[in-house]
Amino acid sequence: MSKHKHYPVRIPRAAAGIRAQDPRAGGLRSWWARRWIETLERMGMGARFGRSKNYAASGQVVEMKIAGPHVSAIVVGSRADPYSVSVDFRLPDDAARSRIVERIRSEPMLVARLLVDELPMEIEQIFRQEHCDLFPGGKLGPGRYDMTTKCSCPDYANPCKHSGAVLLILGEEIAWRPSTLVELRGISMEELCGED
Repeated sequence: MSKHKHYPVRIPRAAAGIRAQDPRAGGLRSWWARRWIETLERMGMGARFGRSKNYAASGQVVEMKIAGPHVSAIVVGSRADPYSVSVDFRLPDDAARSRIVERIRSEPMLVARLLVDELPMEIEQIFRQEHCDLFPGGKLGPGRYDMTTKCSCPDYANPCKHSGAVLLILGEEIAWRPSTLVELRGISMEELCGED
């Protein structure tokens, strides 16, 4: 008798959502897109990460909204009702946030590069000097990251494959519009441009 529990294979329902693009199309050429994927790979999702990639590629994420540090999404799985996924990013404290904004604003070329969809490495360094992570890799303790994911699915693992698919689609948004990374930390482009 086998000691391993076997689970039935579950095929997700067909969905016509947001489809992850082929990384060879150019999205992973940027250092920030590669860093995002490396960050996800370090989260220890194991085989779930492969299933997340399949979900992202097949369009299972049917809706995604980004509102500052909060991302909400709907993901179609194998059950009749889709799952609700949320991802929340930790914000720098008020003093650190003010210093980050001031330092980026003080170098107009940094803002200009963000506006043309480039991410200067100096911005990551500015965040790091304020003890904040631009990418969601900062650990707050054993198994805890500076972002939280929640999914309405019954999977005990966190992040689950549905959350992983949302993070992959979010990564594609970041690949093409890296200012999203700054916005996920609660700093808008309008604020950086002095339109606050």
